[in-house]
Amino acid sequence: MMVLSAREAIVVEKLDGAVTVWNPAAEELYGYPAVMMVGSRAQQFYPPGEAAALRRVADGHDVGEFVSERTHRDGTTVRVRVRATAILDGTGATIGVATTSWADTASRLGHELRTPLNAIIGFTGTLLMRLPGPLNDEQVHQLRLVQTSAEQLLSRINQLP
Repeated sequence: MMVLSAREAIVVEKLDGAVTVWNPAAEELYGYPAVMMVGSRAQQFYPPGEAAALRRVADGHDVGEFVSERTHRDGTTVRVRVRATAILDGTGATIGVATTSWADTASRLGHELRTPLNAIIGFTGTLLMRLPGPLNDEQVHQLRLVQTSAEQLLSRINQLP
């Protein structure tokens, strides 16, 4: 029950990479529904180096917390912080790896700001093309100020780590 209500994405994989747990936070963060992921391989959205790190965890090594860039279902990159731990059976043998991940704050903030800024830029562009109707010179001037400001802000957000 805790796994289902956790705010962090929790993914549990068997040693062969097959997903056994994919919680609602993982669905939200990565865009894949649990029904699509359970039984499949999560490596499809891991960068190559991360698969090696997870194998080290399965071998009993502590890799600590790390930052990774995973692929969302829509093709965008999701920058996340990840913690991984080995899953042991009753005899102490490793049977899988569990990861807990959450959006890196700067990345999440950037995404949350990019979406409305792109809308502002698009809407001002539509107005400046006079698609909805004619504009006077002052309206054109004000719309250009809005569009330029939004483009400058978007440029700064895109430079976030």
